[in-house]
Amino acid sequence: MTTDGHTVPRTGNGFIDATHRSLMDHVDSIRRECASGASRDAMVPHFSRFADEMRVHFDQEEVIIRAAGFARWEEHANHHAMLNQQFGRLIDYVCGCEVSPDFLCTVAGTLDAALCRHEIRHDGDYAALVRAASTAPEGAVLIAWDSAFDVGVGPLDAQHRQLAELMNELDAMSRQGAPVRESLDLLGMLHDHVHAHFAMEEGVLRRVAPSRFVSHRNHHRMLEGQFARIRQQVENGRLDSGVVVRGFLRFWLMDHVLGSDRPTFAEAAGATGR
Repeated sequence: MTTDGHTVPRTGNGFIDATHRSLMDHVDSIRRECASGASRDAMVPHFSRFADEMRVHFDQEEVIIRAAGFARWEEHANHHAMLNQQFGRLIDYVCGCEVSPDFLCTVAGTLDAALCRHEIRHDGDYAALVRAASTAPEGAVLIAWDSAFDVGVGPLDAQHRQLAELMNELDAMSRQGAPVRESLDLLGMLHDHVHAHFAMEEGVLRRVAPSRFVSHRNHHRMLEGQFARIRQQVENGRLDSGVVVRGFLRFWLMDHVLGSDRPTFAEAAGATGR
């Protein structure tokens, strides 16, 4: 709940809901600090960290809703971009100009209201779809792999399946109440496999579709950065490994395979066949 008394609706995805709460807590803390008369110099780092946290959340949310099949994900992403731009300009003004405590309070209230309005009005558009996609059938594995996920390159398909199996194992460990250290070790192993897989995939792509190599490699860097941030949050105790694998990582893998790899390697195969 924000300081204005608004309740942000739950999406049914534990990861998104946890990050929404974190953002709301962060902006609430900023509002309280501003109301207590904190100086501009003291508040600038808080505003900057909030902007960074918000951008990361928007990127993560786009992965989830795209993988869940939300048809209007690009429209949603455009709204994220607009908010990033608006908030960025406002925070840049605070960082670069001498402003009064009252102005800081106004900025904090604007951030709170705009973010809450986005989460209530726009995130509600995808909530039902994401809620359904985030619920695994009772007794079923988290990711049930099938041939629809294959990209047509045997070693890469095997690695994709192995990543899915490790995520299934992490999910099972979480549900069974395994010690935190064991979950962290498995998450670290999963991260190592991701790094090795991306390196192999880039090597294959360099040979079969050199024109797509650079853009695909850049996409991998973004994905690995997302994974690294998530892992760090789990290690710091800010996120639960079960929430992470069920609410984000499985969507992250599906978005990588279905949204990026399959179209890329299908194009490469088509070019080779001509």
